[in-house]
Amino acid sequence: MKLPLTFFKALLLAPLTALHGSDVNQTKAPASRPNVLIILVDDMGWGDPQCFNAQSKIATPHIDKLAAEGMKFTNAHAGGSICVPSRYSLLTGRMPYRNWHTTGVKGVRKQSKKGREMMHFPQPQLQAEPTRLNLATLMKRQDFATACVGKWHQGMSSKAEADGTLKMTPLDFGFDYYFGFDAPEQGPYAFIENRRFVVAPTETIEDHPGEGVTNPETQGAHWRKGLAAPGWNFEGCLSTIAGKADAWLEKHSQNQSQGVRSSQPFFLYYAIPAPHAPWATAEEFKGRSSAGQYGDYVMNVDAKVGQVLATLDKLKLRDNTLIVFSSDNGPVWYPHDIEKFDHRAAGPWNGMKGALTDAGHRMSFIASWTGKIEAGSSCGELICFTDLMATMASLLGETLPNDAGEDSFDISPLLRGEKPDLPIRNGMVHVNYGSYTLAIREGDWKLILPSGVYAVQDGTITPDQVVETHGKEPNDKFQLYNLRNDPGEAANVFALEPDKAKELFAALKTDIARGRSR
Repeated sequence: MKLPLTFFKALLLAPLTALHGSDVNQTKAPASRPNVLIILVDDMGWGDPQCFNAQSKIATPHIDKLAAEGMKFTNAHAGGSICVPSRYSLLTGRMPYRNWHTTGVKGVRKQSKKGREMMHFPQPQLQAEPTRLNLATLMKRQDFATACVGKWHQGMSSKAEADGTLKMTPLDFGFDYYFGFDAPEQGPYAFIENRRFVVAPTETIEDHPGEGVTNPETQGAHWRKGLAAPGWNFEGCLSTIAGKADAWLEKHSQNQSQGVRSSQPFFLYYAIPAPHAPWATAEEFKGRSSAGQYGDYVMNVDAKVGQVLATLDKLKLRDNTLIVFSSDNGPVWYPHDIEKFDHRAAGPWNGMKGALTDAGHRMSFIASWTGKIEAGSSCGELICFTDLMATMASLLGETLPNDAGEDSFDISPLLRGEKPDLPIRNGMVHVNYGSYTLAIREGDWKLILPSGVYAVQDGTITPDQVVETHGKEPNDKFQLYNLRNDPGEAANVFALEPDKAKELFAALKTDIARGRSR
C-alpha cells in the first residue's frame, strides 16, 4: 500500500547510528596565522574550468593556474544545490536542512504546479540566526581583518531605515567591511557599502527576458523587474566588485606597511556573483568562448579571479595566504545546451543546478597555499565546503563549540597531503529546495527521496512502495545509485537493492534525529 506520510514524522523513527567517518576535531596551536581568501563563484559547473574538464569549450587560464599551484579536490560538494542554502552552509559549517526542525521553522503546505500537495520550507539564511558562529566571527576571535565583497544572499533588508542604513548586512555577521548586493538578477539593483546604498535605488528596471530562441532562460541576458540606482549597468558589475576587492586588500597592506596592526591577518570572502544570471558579460569577453553567452561570462569570471590573485602577488601577500576556490552550486545548463555547444558545464555528472544528482552540488574546488599545499596535487576524498569551518578552526588553534559547525570536518590533513586510514567523512546529506526533498550518500551509494510525497510506512521502504504518481517524472520515485559503478547516476537500482535502500534511509533518519554529523 502506498501511504504519503509527513516527512519529518517518518524521519524521526529510527535509532541513532553513525553516518560519517572520523568524528575527531583535534586542534593545535598554529605556527602562524595565514591570511584567508575564499573565492566563491556563482553557478559555475564542475566541467567549466579546463583544469577539471579537458574537453571544456571555455578558456579558464587563471583558475587553471590556481589549480596548478595548489590542490584540486575532485569529489568536493556544496552544502546545497542552489544559492541561499549553499552559502549558509559554507559560512556556518552546518547543513541547511537542519533549520527545518531545529529553529522553529515550520513547513507550509502548498500545491505544486502539477496539483500535488508539497511541504514548502523557507530557505535558511544567516539573518534568522544572528548569534550563530560563522567563518567571519570565527576569524574575529583571532583578530583577523574581515571583509565580504560581492553577493551576500543571506537575507538583507532592501529598504533603508529612516537614517539611511540597511539591516542585516554582513557587518552584522562579523565582517568589518562589505561591498556588493544581495543578488545580481533581482532588485534592488544598487551597490551597498557597509550599511548604506552607494546610490539609492530610485528608478525601476523592467523585466528583461533572454534573447535566446530555444532557451531564453539561459542563452541571453535576463533579469527581474526591480528598483535600481540611476544609471545601473549590469555589464560593469563584475569590474566594480573586483575593484573593491583589490582596494580593500591594498588598504590592508598599506596599514601593515605603516605599522598599523602590522601582524594582523585578513579574511576576504570574495563572492563573485557570476556566471549566475543576468549573464551581463563585459564587452571584451563577448564572443570569445565556444559555449555561447554563458561561456563568455565564465571567461569574464575567470579574468576577475586572475585579477585578485595578481593583486595578492603585487602586494606580496600570496605566500602566506590560503586561497580556496569553489562554486556555490552547479550550472544552469540544459541538455539542449550540451547538444548545441558540445560543452558539458557539469562535466560527466548528471543534472544541473538544483539537482540532487551530482551535477547540482559537485564543485570544482581548489585550495592553494604556497609551501604548505603541494603544487599540482589532486585529492579524490569526499569533502563538503561545510568543512571549511572546522578546518579553519584547526589551522587557528580554535576548538569549535558543540553548537557550531555541526556538519564540518577538519580536512587540513588532506591539505597537507596526508592519507588518513579512515575517510574524514564517509557521507553527507543533500537538499533540494525546488522539490523539497533530500538525498543521502554513504560510501559508494546515494539514495534520493521522492519529491513532496514520501512512500514510507512505519519507517521502512520496500520496492512496492515506490511512488509513481506522475509516471515518468524522475523525482516521483525513490532513486538509488551505486556511484562507483554508475558515477553518472543513470541506472536507478532501487528495486534491485531494497536492503541497501533501507540501510541508507535509516542512516538519513539517524542524521536528522542527531542534529549533527560532526
